[in-house]
Amino acid sequence: MRKLGLYLLVLAWGFPAAAQEFNLSDARIPIAELHGLGHFHTGDDPHWSEPGFDDSAWPLARIDQPWSTQGFTSDSGFAWYRFKIVVSPGSSQLGFYYPNPFDCYELYVDGRLAAKYGGMPPNPRVFPTVNYQPAVQRIPDELVPAGGTVQVALRVWHWPYWTFTAPGPYLPLYLGDARLLEAQRQLRISDNVLGVSGFNLLLVACLIGCCAGLGLFLLRPGEFEYLWFAGAELGLASLAWSRSYQAAFTMDFHTHFLWESLSYLAFDICWPTFIVRFLGQPRRRLYWTTITLAIATFLTFAPYLFQWTSAAAFIVLVYLTSTLMQTGFLLLVWIPARRGSADARLLLAPTLLYAFANLARGTLLVGLILDPLDHSLWDRYNSILTWPFTFSVESLADFITQAAVLAIVVLRFARKSRDEERLANEIESARAVQQVLVPAENPSIPGFAIEAVYKPAGEVGGDFFQMVPTASGGVLIVIGDVSGKGMPAAMTVSLLVGTFRTLAHYTQSPGEILDAMNQRMLARSQGGFTTCLVLRVDADGTLTAANAGHLAPYIDGKEFATESGLPLGLAAEAHFEESSFPMLPLARLTLITDGVVEARSASGELFGFDRTAVIASESAETIAQAAQAFGQEDDITVLTLQFSPVEVIHA
Repeated sequence: MRKLGLYLLVLAWGFPAAAQEFNLSDARIPIAELHGLGHFHTGDDPHWSEPGFDDSAWPLARIDQPWSTQGFTSDSGFAWYRFKIVVSPGSSQLGFYYPNPFDCYELYVDGRLAAKYGGMPPNPRVFPTVNYQPAVQRIPDELVPAGGTVQVALRVWHWPYWTFTAPGPYLPLYLGDARLLEAQRQLRISDNVLGVSGFNLLLVACLIGCCAGLGLFLLRPGEFEYLWFAGAELGLASLAWSRSYQAAFTMDFHTHFLWESLSYLAFDICWPTFIVRFLGQPRRRLYWTTITLAIATFLTFAPYLFQWTSAAAFIVLVYLTSTLMQTGFLLLVWIPARRGSADARLLLAPTLLYAFANLARGTLLVGLILDPLDHSLWDRYNSILTWPFTFSVESLADFITQAAVLAIVVLRFARKSRDEERLANEIESARAVQQVLVPAENPSIPGFAIEAVYKPAGEVGGDFFQMVPTASGGVLIVIGDVSGKGMPAAMTVSLLVGTFRTLAHYTQSPGEILDAMNQRMLARSQGGFTTCLVLRVDADGTLTAANAGHLAPYIDGKEFATESGLPLGLAAEAHFEESSFPMLPLARLTLITDGVVEARSASGELFGFDRTAVIASESAETIAQAAQAFGQEDDITVLTLQFSPVEVIHA
């Protein structure tokens, strides 16, 4: 049995089975690539589409190369190609595919219009997208014979203003099975979409930046720099969308140009406005010059849009204005950075990157004007990075710039939030200190009717007052105003009030108290000063006062002149003289801070000393309310004391 198996194996080895045959002609793809020579003529004549027209005298030109590279010129922008196609029997569903067209065209089969793209004069409609893949033009079956040869005429029109592209096809044209051509077109579109993936990522990044800017503005409605940032991001997102959209869809020249020019205008206005507000800079001449250049750059689009000027003149003019505008962007960041702004220094690098990318793009466009056939540097610019996504220099620079700026914006927002939280805690602490230091109720001292009103301008004020009974039946009063606000002012108030209350146990001399308070403030405070008035009213009505730069008191509505010394905290050698004055029974003493006389109306008028004198004999609440209603700008403190001796009360 083993021998029989071996015998059969030898037979199989010696007499192999016949191999299968593969017929290449049966598997041929029914598509003709039009890359050879055809009869060519510049100009335009409708008779040139007729199948019986004699084109034997026409020169030959390659169909897949611009005619300007082959020595032909066309003043009108029109040119015709004529060639013949052999149609196989039974061919149907034929299509014509012209990839990456810069020009408008019409295709004639045996003299009948079979396909068209764009619009010919007198109603031109140009599609300026470089990578756009127009639809496969379906040739009606009735124009295709059952078999044989057909005469094809291709009428091409090159827009004269399209001077940075050479006229005529750049790539081979295709004629054949429409379904296969459509599959080829879809592959090219997929390649185009991959080629603009950098702009797709930029679009997503800018939309995120726009939403972030709007969100930050909603959190801080008063900080409009976040709103301007959102506007700039939206303008750049609109531009990125335009570049991405045209990879797969068509957009005519006027729509494309107007969309991109408005996108540039939105960004070029919002961006410098964001910079000056973000950096806290005033809108000076440099800012307005930059805005003017942005508007001028936008206006230069109009002559080209309406074909009043050539592409060469347009690109050179835009290049000049945009270069000056980019210089303005840089200076708006560089000047504050040089002056020490930390945020400006962070913005400097991304601003330089953005300016460089746009300057390089403009330079290359000018180069294409000089040599429209050399696209090597332009192609390299548009594919500086090909993995994992295809980035142009512009899209990559814009992506990095916007990501960096968004990070800087969020960082600044977080820093300000921390600062505000710390400030809020500081203010809360200052309020707690002040609530302890400002008397909650007035002391009850026989022979004196005391009323005090305190109305701070903010959460924490710099005014203070204290009233301490004396052992002899009188009262010792201090009123003052500390320069500054917040925790530093609250701590100074704490220092002075503590000093006053300590000294009141050892001396009732207003002059000595001010001397000691001045020395303590000089030793403990870091700058600043305090106006202060100390008074002692004895049981018999004798008023003794010492003044350190504070407003003079009023007695029965009349100012009581005191010897006024320097405010506390300015000079160690300052001395404070005492003034004495007898108060009559039922006399009213009124003490105020400068928040009363410095109250300001909406028109800018001060409350002033005259109005203060008129109401100085009123109650403390009446005086404070009058100043507050007039227009409070600073802390308001009013303290009144009416001298009412016991014998007057019994009488």
